[in-house]
Amino acid sequence: MATAQESVTHNGLDADFYAADGETAVLLLHGTLAHNRMEIIATIAGLVADDYGFPVLAPNLSYQLPGREGMLDCGITHRHKDTAAVEEIAQWVDYLESQGYQKIVVSAHSRGGAQMSAYLAERASARIGGAVLIAPAVYDAEYAASNYQKRFGVSLAEIMAQAQSVAPDTVMDVPGFVYCENAKATAASVLDYYTPRDNRDTPTNLTKVTLPVLVIAGSEDDVVAGLPKAMETTSGIGDNVSLEMLEGADHFFRDLYADDIAAAIADMAESQ
Repeated sequence: MATAQESVTHNGLDADFYAADGETAVLLLHGTLAHNRMEIIATIAGLVADDYGFPVLAPNLSYQLPGREGMLDCGITHRHKDTAAVEEIAQWVDYLESQGYQKIVVSAHSRGGAQMSAYLAERASARIGGAVLIAPAVYDAEYAASNYQKRFGVSLAEIMAQAQSVAPDTVMDVPGFVYCENAKATAASVLDYYTPRDNRDTPTNLTKVTLPVLVIAGSEDDVVAGLPKAMETTSGIGDNVSLEMLEGADHFFRDLYADDIAAAIADMAESQ
């Protein structure tokens, strides 16, 4: 029988918990403006709990909308911040520790992988034993600016200058916000999501991490296609970090690729 997830609330944040008997818990985070019941997260969480016996906690990043469900609605006024994810991750790690778990393995997909790598680099709990990052995001400021211009037809520098010239809570009409077209977002949110920061980049964050980390990439992934090269060329990544390429997998690792990822997470948990 498949494990049914149990809804959990902690400090106003929401998550699904997949119960199992293992003593090492897995924290599994979704990607950009997504949610914890999307196919890749729910499938992997169920496999890790059912097939390998490790409990899984799958948080829903709040985006300042407690109780939200599904993909974030592009039509809202965006007041959330990319940087808030690290704090929410830390709160969920604290929750697992309060439940008595002595060892925790973290895993995350896409932008969530970059956010998780920032957590590991900046404030990882001593109980974190390892990480499996699934197609984690890479970042280059010049590419980000060029891509914004190409996608939305407006200079990102102009948008940033406008955001810097008004009060943080000013609601701006912007041609694009993350993947949302013709969006409304506060100046503070625009600046938070688009100001260049080294910790947006997974490989850069991993130069500061000493825990065992497995990075999984798909050969057909056109969302973070630069990940393998960035992993190879970023100076300072230690031998504690390894890269595994899944041939034929795209960004969402559907079908049997999810089994491969679940097995990798279980291997990391079993090594604790």
